[in-house]
Amino acid sequence: MDNKIEKKYIPLASYFEAATEDKLTLTFSEIETIMGQPLPNASYLNKSWWKKTKPPLKHFIAWTELGYSVTDVKLGYYVTFEKTTINQIAATIEKKSANQSTYIIRPIDFDDAREVIGLYQQLFAETDYLEYGQNEFNISVQGFRKLIAQWKSDNSSIILIAIIDGEIGGVISIMGNTVLRTKHRASIKMGVLEKFAHKGIGTSLISEAEKWAHSKNITRLELSVFKTNQKAISLYKKFGFTIEGERKKSIKINSSYIDELYMSKIFD
Repeated sequence: MDNKIEKKYIPLASYFEAATEDKLTLTFSEIETIMGQPLPNASYLNKSWWKKTKPPLKHFIAWTELGYSVTDVKLGYYVTFEKTTINQIAATIEKKSANQSTYIIRPIDFDDAREVIGLYQQLFAETDYLEYGQNEFNISVQGFRKLIAQWKSDNSSIILIAIIDGEIGGVISIMGNTVLRTKHRASIKMGVLEKFAHKGIGTSLISEAEKWAHSKNITRLELSVFKTNQKAISLYKKFGFTIEGERKKSIKINSSYIDELYMSKIFD
């Protein structure tokens, strides 16, 4: 499929591939979040853009090859996609429970900057397991976009984001090195919004981070984690991370001190 459609529609195709509902209604904003960039003007002006299923346009392949067709469009607001038939593959997929969500994971792009800043601010506001507190994370959209450009140029670092039900709800950063003697190692930091907890998002983010690390010949991943964050520690251990050390009273929240653990994973 990737060779048949424009590159910018590939994340949208991945989203429909992950979906198990027979009917999906996505807002224009959610579709653009999934894609990581704006839809073309024609999609806002003409319902026919969504209904077309013939060349030379190929954007529709993102959903038609997964068995979906557009059944309703309110320009600028939402699009409804429905499966007209249930093929053999779809019939074997179990229906999602109320606790499951459709999501994809993709690299951050420039147009994601504002939403990802908002994600970080929300993460820091709702948990005491991260180094920043509420209202302490301040970076401009322009400044964040410059960082994204730098990472793309260096090709040694990346941020992967989880698009969950059309919303950016999880993130993992893999910060590598450009110095020859340390290019083999990278550090990771991850966060998932509380409302998307227990849906396997963290597991998927780490899996994708490891795939990216392998592709860059990184042989050591390292991280730090609050000693009180037992759920995160258990997850990292499942992936083969081991505790290398402990930094006493590393974090101070109000009047309480928290120890920090250093963990790493070495790839063969």
